[in-house]
Amino acid sequence: MFPSLLFPVATFLYSAFLGLGTLGLMLGRKKPQMASLQSISVIIAARNEAENLPRLLGSLAALDYPRDLFEIVLVSDHSTDNSLEIIAQYKAILPMKIIDFQDSLQGLTGKKAALQKGIETATNDLLVFTDADCEVPTGWLKAISRNFTDKTDYLLSYSLIKRTDGGSSFRLKNFERSIYYALAAAGLYFRRPITSSACNHAYRKSLFLKSGGFGGIGHIRSGDDDLLLMKMMPHIREAHFSAEADLQVISYDGTSRKAHHHTNIRRASKFRYFPLWLKLLAAYIFLYFISFYYALIFAPWETGAWILLKTGIELFLSASILLRSGQIRLLMLYPVQILLFPLQFIYYAVRGSLGKYQWKQ
Repeated sequence: MFPSLLFPVATFLYSAFLGLGTLGLMLGRKKPQMASLQSISVIIAARNEAENLPRLLGSLAALDYPRDLFEIVLVSDHSTDNSLEIIAQYKAILPMKIIDFQDSLQGLTGKKAALQKGIETATNDLLVFTDADCEVPTGWLKAISRNFTDKTDYLLSYSLIKRTDGGSSFRLKNFERSIYYALAAAGLYFRRPITSSACNHAYRKSLFLKSGGFGGIGHIRSGDDDLLLMKMMPHIREAHFSAEADLQVISYDGTSRKAHHHTNIRRASKFRYFPLWLKLLAAYIFLYFISFYYALIFAPWETGAWILLKTGIELFLSASILLRSGQIRLLMLYPVQILLFPLQFIYYAVRGSLGKYQWKQ
């Protein structure tokens, strides 16, 4: 039963899903249209980021954008290190509003409270978000402004991860991240959000307010990106994804394997808050990956053609997003990921359902 029917049908459905994702990625591509520069508020919430802030603030100081057209709202979120002293050193060269946030906001947990404070303080309607452990390219704000037309309400942009300054971006994590970006782009095109990324997205303040902001999700420690996007989507006129070079942020995740592990648990733990259709999709992929290992180990000859179909559609989706982002060399990592990623997905799906992760205190 398994080799003759179950796995072929499951693979066909899995391949159809990835094919639909590739279609959404391709059809969702839109050329920038805005010629005039827009007023922008960049919002950053930072907790005990003294080690990372000089790199981020240095890259913001190098932005090729008129100083009178953007502001930086930097919220020190209950920091106990010397973050405020470091931030103050850049106040003379950056149009910056500094908030020492040591309070709490009713109904909001963790980073969302700091972001809420930053959004309330922002002067402009176009809000751009990144994280304290990031580095932005000089053309970042110009590219965002180009991509935000009069009808655009939401923009998700590509990012790469490095461990340290001078580190390589040729990592399995960046290959995996690219696939999630491809699915995120498809989700935006079909207006069914799958995921997002807080380190490099932008939306209108008016959209945030119209959708009720963090109301209803404020008690969840994470989800200021994907869960918020799912909440805002019914109110969004146009949402786009862009992987152009001027929009690509670098995020530094350090060398702590323990921190990486708990980050993966935290992200997987949000499963319970997803809409039903996305829960069913994730559950299906979970079961399919288990069946993939079973077929690979116990029935490789009977299921070989279907494994090839799975491989082909995964390669096509991977090449599509990696070509678009200029990171095609990461495709060389696919032979490792074809075996490793399903195992990782299964593990963190189970581990995330148990919760109990460590995050910044």
